[in-house]
Amino acid sequence: MKNEGLIGVFKYLDDLVNALEVLRKQELKIQTVYSPVPSHEILETLGVKASPVRYFTLIGAMLGIATGVGLAIYTAMQWKFIVSGKPPVPRVPYVIVAFEFCILLGVFWNLASMWVKSRLPKFRVPPSYDPRFSRDRFGVVVLCSEPDREKVKGILTQAGAEEVHAANG
Repeated sequence: MKNEGLIGVFKYLDDLVNALEVLRKQELKIQTVYSPVPSHEILETLGVKASPVRYFTLIGAMLGIATGVGLAIYTAMQWKFIVSGKPPVPRVPYVIVAFEFCILLGVFWNLASMWVKSRLPKFRVPPSYDPRFSRDRFGVVVLCSEPDREKVKGILTQAGAEEVHAANG
């Protein structure tokens, strides 16, 4: 049995959230949700987990601290500075270097992980995308088999969808 999608277009966020709740209770496959604005209600309803990007940023920052301190110690030992009774590897001045490298590598790892996790770049727009989803409408794409199409269409219409049509592609 081939799964095909239905797209529901909603004017109001509350209607979309209600439709998502009913679809999840019916255990129907929600493929994509489109929204013109970020919405915590949608994420909570879908049960989306927090992004792991923050952990990659932390790893990058820790590596930055280790790299900064390591580079400073290596440089001090290679050049054999005369420090007149002070320790050859002072701790306090290296805090600045460690901080700078922490920020630098933390930012690089953050950007790289966001790029990978968001699956960028996208070279083509999904066939189910409607330009209204970036302006003033909300959308949901539900995968369903032929026997379930009427049930899904009824759920979306009853929840307040302005229109329900088959997904292209």
